[in-house]
Amino acid sequence: MYTKAAFETLPIVITSMSRWDGALSSASLSLAKVLSKKNPVFYIDYPYSIADVWRERKQIHLKKRLPALIRGKDAVKSIRELSDTFYAVTPKATLPVFSLPEGRAYEKASHFNNLQLSKVIKKALKKHNIKDYLFINSFNPTYLSQVERYLKPILSIYHSRDAIEEVKGHGLRKENECAKHYDLLMATSRQLCANIAARNEKNVNYFPNGGDIQLFQTALTEPLPKPKELESIHTPLVGYTGALAQREDYELIEKMAKAHPDKTFVFIGPRTDHLHTTIRLEELPNVLLTGPKPITELPAYLRHFDCTIIPFLKNNLTGGIYPLKINEYLAAGKSVVTTDFSEDIRSFAQHVHIAENHDQFIKMIDLAVKDNSELQKQNRLEIARSNSWEERMNLFWDLAWNAYQNKKKI
Repeated sequence: MYTKAAFETLPIVITSMSRWDGALSSASLSLAKVLSKKNPVFYIDYPYSIADVWRERKQIHLKKRLPALIRGKDAVKSIRELSDTFYAVTPKATLPVFSLPEGRAYEKASHFNNLQLSKVIKKALKKHNIKDYLFINSFNPTYLSQVERYLKPILSIYHSRDAIEEVKGHGLRKENECAKHYDLLMATSRQLCANIAARNEKNVNYFPNGGDIQLFQTALTEPLPKPKELESIHTPLVGYTGALAQREDYELIEKMAKAHPDKTFVFIGPRTDHLHTTIRLEELPNVLLTGPKPITELPAYLRHFDCTIIPFLKNNLTGGIYPLKINEYLAAGKSVVTTDFSEDIRSFAQHVHIAENHDQFIKMIDLAVKDNSELQKQNRLEIARSNSWEERMNLFWDLAWNAYQNKKKI
């Protein structure tokens, strides 16, 4: 039995749906980075399937991982640019199972993939002479849902971040398995907590996303130069950071771009919008689509935005979202216009502009562009600081410690 002080120094293994050098800001990676300030953290890259390896074989990010993906060589790398105790781990390529129906073939292939993942984790821990550790499954339930079958952490934690029932495939069934097999259940939104608890008759703890305040406040505190894509633009800039995918209200985006021809709307992030709408954003003359940027470059864009937006649909999927970007925007001192998509976003009602419909959203953009006094910017930064990942660590360790004590009593 560890003391609380010793428990809070244990190494941590984290699996997730993202990779340490991915193009998007990731809650899992942000959590891993802040934990690595005091603990050794082994961040397990979201596995590449054999099909992914073939499809992405010419891309730089895959080429540098090939020895690990094919032969299991150099699978563990120290990432000193993030932390002296942050280790990125690349599993060997897995079998593509997403399209397989439930049944024996899927279970056998899934078992093989879990063995691939657990083997590289054990290898990484053995290399560093680690016996006891915490294991966090950060919203990757299709892997290691029955964690104790493959690994023996002293505490296992499942952390939900989205309404998985809205995504086709095996995710919902596997998340329910996680609820049965993990020691501690957490979720980033109040709706997720309620939904997972109702499905599984288990207590689910509220653990919302934080923000990398140290990085994003540089948009407010440092004279970051204007990115090249913005240099020739002299209109007010309305910005959005994140993927253009199934969450966005494309009808709203089109409406606001047409209603504000005197402004430029800048969207930074990868695009799958063509899968979710027939609206062609690239044909709107005052919309700029930059594609994804490294998270370290985002503050330079934010510094030059006149306001920021979260134009999400309001449905069951978005109702389960505590958006990572809200604290990033506020840390940058930016005014925010958002739709009324979740209970969690409504908790920011005193600090952001929340629209109940399209017309309100469009009108609020003008208000937000003007809502940029130095006092307001500093107030936003203070709100973001109260929601930093560092602040979240107190809650995390309290939840983990209580779960560890309860496990020892059983």
